[in-house]
Amino acid sequence: MITKESLEILKNRVDIVDLIGSYLELKRSGATYKARCPFHEERTASFNVNPKGFYYCFGCQAKGDIISFVQEFERLSFEEAAQKIADQYNVTLEYESGAQIKKRDYRPLEALKAFFARELGKNDEAAGYLRSRGLSEALIERFEIGYAPESRAQLDLLRSEKIPFEAAKEAGALVEDENGRLFARFTKRVIFPIYAPNGKVAGFGGRTLGDHAAKYINSPQSEFFNKSRLLYGFHIAREAILKQKSAIVCEGYMDAVMLHQAGFTNAIATLGTALTAEHLPLLKRLDDPKIILSYDCDAAGIEAAFKASKLLAAHNFKGGAAIIEGGKDPAELIARGGAQALARAYENAKPFAKFAAETIVDRAPNADAAFSEAQDFIDTLTRFAAEEAARYAAAKLAIDFRRFKIRAKDAASPTMLSGKRDLGELSLIKTLSLDAELHASVIDYLDSALFSNHRDLYAALINGDINALRPLQSEDRLKALNRDETLAAIRRLMMIFCEKEARLLRADRQTERMIEAQKAIVRLRRGEIIAFRRF
Repeated sequence: MITKESLEILKNRVDIVDLIGSYLELKRSGATYKARCPFHEERTASFNVNPKGFYYCFGCQAKGDIISFVQEFERLSFEEAAQKIADQYNVTLEYESGAQIKKRDYRPLEALKAFFARELGKNDEAAGYLRSRGLSEALIERFEIGYAPESRAQLDLLRSEKIPFEAAKEAGALVEDENGRLFARFTKRVIFPIYAPNGKVAGFGGRTLGDHAAKYINSPQSEFFNKSRLLYGFHIAREAILKQKSAIVCEGYMDAVMLHQAGFTNAIATLGTALTAEHLPLLKRLDDPKIILSYDCDAAGIEAAFKASKLLAAHNFKGGAAIIEGGKDPAELIARGGAQALARAYENAKPFAKFAAETIVDRAPNADAAFSEAQDFIDTLTRFAAEEAARYAAAKLAIDFRRFKIRAKDAASPTMLSGKRDLGELSLIKTLSLDAELHASVIDYLDSALFSNHRDLYAALINGDINALRPLQSEDRLKALNRDETLAAIRRLMMIFCEKEARLLRADRQTERMIEAQKAIVRLRRGEIIAFRRF
């Protein structure tokens, strides 16, 4: 966690006029500066920037300092915004001594990204592949697509840049063989850089040009890269998503890139995984946009759309699933000149609750099984969505929709506080629910899997389910923790989780992964706090 002293130094070093002026066109007005407010639509400038270090909008009452401005404008967490400003103005942030958070070294990823982009122009096969898929030079440059040559060339590049191999290994760019030798993870692959919300390169996706069994691979899970919390193209599509109030979520890098080429500049992609609950806070940062699922029409695509629809419906997202007929993926359809057909499919996307309910009925072995599974799905929804889903399922089953029970999920649910009560977990969740800034600064170190007894309650927190949290917030017997206590509580959860993982891996004889889990335990015992990862 960043120290208060460090944050004060950052605020004193950075000229707020210079920083906000890099985002907005400011005009001097007496002792202050004015601009049109970026946080609401207006015709006359009511957004004021005071050189003393704060801003205020007389139209929407938005106010704050340099960190809150970048946090709101870029849709970043508090810590991400502070670190972005610090990097931009060459200020070193200090962390609280009790946390001992190691600053991530992004130099290997940044150096390799630039190297891969240069290498693309030297490799006819890689450049030819991208041309054959219909990508323009401008789009290749926009997405910084590159080519990873043989391992030796990458090692030579790191040596020439004086970047330690160990730093590249920690960033997931190098891997170690059984003899302890390091070599490049990505070789002879077209490379797609993947960015974190803070604007840093978090890792890469690589598409083989040969007959490798793994057609696509990603960077490994690490403190830099968590594929369940990253979305490809997010840093490029964010502005369009905010403006259009909608996001197109597809399955792969090439789908996202081709959608941008066809004018769908609000397209993003998951990283070889289905949409998960961990992705939802990232989407919610963008003012709860309408989500359009643009998956393939094959069995895997339909299954992914079904799971994502259930998840999005349960969290009350607007939008729907647009399954492309004929088994084509978006990239293939666009390459064949089908952009207009795709636009129509998006306009007519089937609402999540309807798609999920109808899919449940269509694939069930019999009517009784369909009714039971549909009821389970309906139980996850708010009242309005539940009634809609009940009508869709009932129409498919040719029954009266009133046979389904509609339970009001909207009301505060005491069930999340029932059962075995872990006061440590509950106090931590209560603290984070009451202190959004603290939660934003530690979210990279937490995951619902860390909670043994109150996993659903923490999931409610990261998904913004305020109603579910109210009983917890009103519990006077639960102590709200200070920062040091919060970090200690997180380390306790991590220790329990890592020890359990190590035991399971030992039983499964997965030696290498077990050793990684044991290393994490050693770091936790030293008082460090580490990013969540599964071993």
